[in-house]
Amino acid sequence: MDKATLRWNKIQEYLKTHDYIMNADVRELCGVSAATENRILATLVDNKKLTKCYEHGYRSYRLKI
Repeated sequence: MDKATLRWNKIQEYLKTHDYIMNADVRELCGVSAATENRILATLVDNKKLTKCYEHGYRSYRLKI
């Protein structure tokens, strides 16, 4: 499995027990820098796997339904 697939699987597992995921959550789950975390999330939004939203004034992401 490539890195992108492993990261996507970690994010999916996290979202099974949470309504949304935030940037800091992705950094912690995947052990990546802020720049890499932004690229991961932007790619997932572009691929229509996640949708960007705002929770309590902070950017967050939910599974695309």
